[in-house]
Amino acid sequence: MQLRIFSVLGEALNFGARRMATIMRVAWLPIVLLMILNMAAVYGALSVIAGRAITFADVGAILSAEQLLARYLARGLNTNPEMMAAIFGGSFILQYILIASFMAPLIRLSGLGEKPAPGLVRLPFGPDQLRYIISSLFSLLFMYVLILAPIAVTSFFVLKYIVEAMSATMASFPDPNSLHTIELITAGEGLAQRGAEWVFGLAVPLAVAAPLALVVWFVAFMHFHPRNRPNAPERGNALLRAIVAFIVVAVFAGAAFWLLREPVMQYLKAASTLGSDAVPDFTNTPVNVILFFTVAGYMLVGYFSLRLYPYPGVAVCRHSLGLGGTLRLSRGWNIIRLQLILVAMTVLFTILIVIINVGFLQIVIPSVINTLYQAAAVSTRLVNSGVTGEWVQPLFVWVWTAIRMLVTIFWSFFYYGVLAGLYGRLYRESEREIAAG
Repeated sequence: MQLRIFSVLGEALNFGARRMATIMRVAWLPIVLLMILNMAAVYGALSVIAGRAITFADVGAILSAEQLLARYLARGLNTNPEMMAAIFGGSFILQYILIASFMAPLIRLSGLGEKPAPGLVRLPFGPDQLRYIISSLFSLLFMYVLILAPIAVTSFFVLKYIVEAMSATMASFPDPNSLHTIELITAGEGLAQRGAEWVFGLAVPLAVAAPLALVVWFVAFMHFHPRNRPNAPERGNALLRAIVAFIVVAVFAGAAFWLLREPVMQYLKAASTLGSDAVPDFTNTPVNVILFFTVAGYMLVGYFSLRLYPYPGVAVCRHSLGLGGTLRLSRGWNIIRLQLILVAMTVLFTILIVIINVGFLQIVIPSVINTLYQAAAVSTRLVNSGVTGEWVQPLFVWVWTAIRMLVTIFWSFFYYGVLAGLYGRLYRESEREIAAG
């Protein structure tokens, strides 16, 4: 069965908007606690970096505190890594628990029509929440342990050996008529003099990355097997499938190469300044070496992430950690359709965020607040002999802060509601796949 892109996307958005009252009732307390927890983590990390307690008296706005943390985060990680890890690790665990407390009942509402338990002040945690956490983390652990870790280890040692080979010194005779004039140069410099720097810049990276590229192509080749494509001929055309798999891999690899080139180059510059004996000097390393490994890892992670994306919804709605119809849902060309659904959601959310933050929170609402502030200030001058009331400015500062907080909370309601709606719809689609065989 084909995933209907606009139908799935429309139902997810509809659930987030139509069920807003229920979402607010179920999620308001966990989301408020999430905001408090985030503030506590930010100010706690700043306190570790500063060596003393940092409070609202020191930094009055959470946005300013987050900007300071981003600026001095490296210092905190270097001076007190254990404490910083404890703060961020504990915050991550508690955040996942809070998110699971409302996501699990919302997913069951979307997928099964099961109404959440009544009550306004609720913070449930049970088997459904535990399944949501495990199923969500399973894909992360799967990616990092089984895919990224081997690729990272391999690329590290390949880079180290290439750097050592390029840095090896060799004798050069700049004057061909004299064997007594000897100059010591590196192997990389020698290749450059002969115009053969492509050996380390392209040939070696391609040779090393070829097995990994073959793995990526084979995964795509098997993914489009006839048994994974409903209504496809039983035997199919293996040659045509191989060509299609190659084209799909080439298109995505080209896009990934273009998107990742600049971040990887920045990484190379940063890594070359670490000055650690355990880290090779990447200054003269051809960027293609890391790029080939990064693109291959990116594609494998992206593939398995899409295959496992519906798993939290399936696990919660089925009351089981079994995969059920998770992998059936993204087989064949459905994996492309699922990717388009997620891309469309990302684009839509980005547009909404820009409209809210730029249109409303920077233009419309500030102009209204400023008009009301001026009116209140003028009215107090009329009764205070031309002096503005001391309460006016603090009041409007708090009003402005409260508006921004409410907008953020309501945006969170909508975002998590849409996500729950998507998980619920994908669960039902997976059950149809099972029924269809």
